Amino acid sequence: MQMVAQRITQLLTFTVLLTATVGCNRVRPDAPVQQAFEPAIPDPISYVAGHITFPIAELEAKINESLNPVLVNEETFRGRKGEAWNLRVVRTGPVKIQYANQEVSISAPLQVWYSNPIGLRKEKRSQKLCALSVNLLSPLSIGSNWRLNTRSQFRDYTWIEKPKIKLLGINIGITSLAESILNKRRADIEAAIDKAVHKELRLDRNVRKIWLDMQKPLRISKEPEEIWLIPRPFSVAAAPVFGDAERLTVPLQIAFRVDTHVGPEPAGRPVEALPRLLRRDKLPELSRLHVLASIPYTDINRVLASRLTTGKLDLMGGRITIKKASVYGNGRSLILKTDVRGAVHGTLFFRGQPDYDTLTNTLIVRHVDFDVATKGRLLATADWLLHDHLRDTLQAALVIPLNRQISELPGKIETAFARGKVGQKTGLDVAKFRMVPQRIVVRPDGVQILISVQSEVGVLVKKL
Repeated sequence: MQMVAQRITQLLTFTVLLTATVGCNRVRPDAPVQQAFEPAIPDPISYVAGHITFPIAELEAKINESLNPVLVNEETFRGRKGEAWNLRVVRTGPVKIQYANQEVSISAPLQVWYSNPIGLRKEKRSQKLCALSVNLLSPLSIGSNWRLNTRSQFRDYTWIEKPKIKLLGINIGITSLAESILNKRRADIEAAIDKAVHKELRLDRNVRKIWLDMQKPLRISKEPEEIWLIPRPFSVAAAPVFGDAERLTVPLQIAFRVDTHVGPEPAGRPVEALPRLLRRDKLPELSRLHVLASIPYTDINRVLASRLTTGKLDLMGGRITIKKASVYGNGRSLILKTDVRGAVHGTLFFRGQPDYDTLTNTLIVRHVDFDVATKGRLLATADWLLHDHLRDTLQAALVIPLNRQISELPGKIETAFARGKVGQKTGLDVAKFRMVPQRIVVRPDGVQILISVQSEVGVLVKKL
């Protein structure tokens, strides 16, 4: 009798448990089997390509300000009979610069003064020997010390006042003597011009401002989380100088890597000093910014939680409540683990692929679907859930729109540039700006997204 009672009790218990199980649709699938991850994306190198343009008028003004009017100081020149002539060469007007055919031509008006050793007393005072306009030609190059290099050479000269001296009150033409003097002193005149150009056209003065300013953190997103780009420049290269009638232009390319930071603005980062200039025969005109964003799962889950604040869904088979949802990586996929209550009670596992929508500039998770183990359990308990819109709801929650932030990024770069001290003497123009996804890799601690930003950047030096 006792044995019969025990069997009846067990049967009743089994019946109650079966009824409860069927009524609540309890789901406890196994977690997806962990698969191997792809290798991490190497830290990419980015490039900002631009032109630094120097107005020739500004360069002329600086050279004339720097160039000593006396190009050849008092010097003793021996005549045919051993007499000592004291000579000096003086610039009497501004230096003019023109550019054509990859060369600069430099012209300047000069006067040669002399002291007559054999004339009357009043004639022994310093007097003008002649006046002329000299023309020099020079190729242009940029040295590793950031200076513009010229190698000026006399091309020709024209007489403004032909050489003549007064001897005992009589004007005597000595053109051959003056030409001999100029030929002996032409190297000194060439060196004085080159020194003034070398001193005044220093690229480092202008590039250093850009170099330091671009290392400042740049916020590209404020909500739902602050996201910062932190460039880390490490080299600068220059291509050959070119120009036209109004300006000289130096193509530049800055190489750097980019860190991303989520949260408050980072502080206390070391600043890289400007390195020596590298020289290249040719540089691309487009900037290539590679942003390697590492998004931790903690950040993704924080965004997911904010989008699933209500958590209650009315589905075909009844109402369910999403109590908790979290994302983690598995091989090349993202796994979304959800704890649900209501018409279905238990844990559901979903699998999806991270992607980047180029039309809307949106980070999304595509092809969200039930994991195989979850799908098998639902077929035995609540197969209606397989055909409902729960997957669409979760996929919509895993969308992070970046269109506004990305479309504003060129303006943010220009604004940051203008607010810094660099903006006082230079102007920055960002054009043809577009972002292209390169790779997305699922890693154990988060998702890596490599995005390429292509643009043209122009830098105009307003004042040297």
